[in-house]
Amino acid sequence: MPSLQSSPSHRYRTAPNENTALSRLISPERLSTYSHEASTAGCNALDLYLWDQDLAAAALADIAILEVALRNSMNEQLVAFAGRQDWYAVDIGLDDRSLNSIRRAWGDIPGAMRTPGRVVAQLMLGFWRDLLETGGKIDGKTPRQRNADYETLWRNGMKNAFPGGRSLARSRSEQFSRTWMLNVVQMVHALRNRVSHHEPLINGVKMPGQQGLRISIAEAHQACLFLARSLDRDLGRWFERNSRMAPVIHLRPPVLSPEFMI
Repeated sequence: MPSLQSSPSHRYRTAPNENTALSRLISPERLSTYSHEASTAGCNALDLYLWDQDLAAAALADIAILEVALRNSMNEQLVAFAGRQDWYAVDIGLDDRSLNSIRRAWGDIPGAMRTPGRVVAQLMLGFWRDLLETGGKIDGKTPRQRNADYETLWRNGMKNAFPGGRSLARSRSEQFSRTWMLNVVQMVHALRNRVSHHEPLINGVKMPGQQGLRISIAEAHQACLFLARSLDRDLGRWFERNSRMAPVIHLRPPVLSPEFMI
């Protein structure tokens, strides 16, 4: 079977009855977002929808690599900070939100199988993103209420999870910091959540909690590349060559035939 990259039109070619079935089962309401965009772009709404699904699958493939790499790199620093593999079992200054995530991960694993590796693997991408924020409440009842300080966690070693981040930020005339790294991870996380919930990508990726801000697919893909480079220089090089998103982005309908492409 021809690959998507070598035959852009193959993936989206449908017989009339297949077109009707897909359109009906996807539903006119869901296709309306694509219909509006297709009328502007001069292509078929169903083709645009199917391309969107290919892009979502490619994004998940890329993030599957990045999420594991991020988790392992940050976990390594937490182990070093706590001096033990089960760093989550001692007080390292995590806030209630982070502790609740750990409790859920702990509870989801049968006791006989509850190893540090399995507990860490059970923690979602949002947990690791949260460790790059400022930190929330600890001991939520007054008068004992206090705030976690994740900036201290960052300075005490978490920044070492991103050995390539400083030079990458400098190359962009930006300052490497916890908030700089948080911004990158937030974009990757927003992309992950959008594709996981089968939300359209054609209009970009909405950034939760940022007053309606949307980033383009190109910006989301760039954030994935930045994360890879920040975690490891060679991972960044591999990602540049092997990102599943990169070739699919350029196949967005309408795709010009080769003689019309620059």
